[in-house]
Amino acid sequence: MLVEIPKTPVEELTTPFLEFQKIRIFIKREDLNDPLLIGNKFRKLKYNIMAAREVGADTLLTYGGAYSNHIFATAAAGKRYGFKTIGLIRGDELNANSNPTLKAAADFGMTFVFLSRQKFSDFKSHLTFPIHLKGKIYTLPEGGTNREAIQGCAEIIEEITIPFDILCTPIGTGGTMVGLLKGLAGQKEVWGFSALKGNWMDDYIKTLLIQEKMKVTNFRTFSENDFGGYGKFNSTLINFIKWFHIEKKIALDPIYMGKMCFRVWEMLKNDQIAIGSTLVLLHTGGLQGIEGFNKRYHTELPTSNTGKKP
Repeated sequence: MLVEIPKTPVEELTTPFLEFQKIRIFIKREDLNDPLLIGNKFRKLKYNIMAAREVGADTLLTYGGAYSNHIFATAAAGKRYGFKTIGLIRGDELNANSNPTLKAAADFGMTFVFLSRQKFSDFKSHLTFPIHLKGKIYTLPEGGTNREAIQGCAEIIEEITIPFDILCTPIGTGGTMVGLLKGLAGQKEVWGFSALKGNWMDDYIKTLLIQEKMKVTNFRTFSENDFGGYGKFNSTLINFIKWFHIEKKIALDPIYMGKMCFRVWEMLKNDQIAIGSTLVLLHTGGLQGIEGFNKRYHTELPTSNTGKKP
């Protein structure tokens, strides 16, 4: 089974103060690759879908939080490519109608197993299924990062044909960043902006590189120190995302892309990026989660989610 991902454009973001600093910024619009399997999630799923079919699986099983882009994308992929899907969801107080992400995944045909946070943690530690599950199951990890996902993300590099110095990406489970490093094969620099607080991400990326038998050092990681950690935000972030949409006509999610772009703009304002540099920002998607975010926090962030079924 071949899985084709449409190529997406690389667009320049023009800003007067960048011209003064002779800095150019481009954005790789992976948010435009598909209305549902959007951004890096499609890249991560590509070779996993092909592998699942090769081993004769008829069911994709994965796990994660109630607002997970990966849960949504796996459900949509199952619908499109003919797999049943099962999602093990953190939070036994939840149900299929708890938020737009779960509701959409259920509409795509995903079966849910809701686990208490302790049972979910135990499952992640041992990967022992808590119930008897029927079907020929192909398991995808939380966030979708595995060898097949890294291979898919490496192909992004083939579509960036402009000369650049630094490629910037958000980091969740690290697969996208390691894929970019694999595609670059030691060339250029990759900056990863973690959605989580703490200074452990650098060592974590190094661990993934060792697992992939990659000896590269052309990267930096930045922890989420501006807003308090994963899923945290304040009015400064919300206003920046709205400003970015007005100025650049591009929607950003508040978990990954919004925070990365905010940090990059702060670095630009504080002269922390060398004069004459060319940066490429990888838009990793994440837009499907904005509807649930808006509903939960009454933020009214812009979204380009079409809501079309696969």
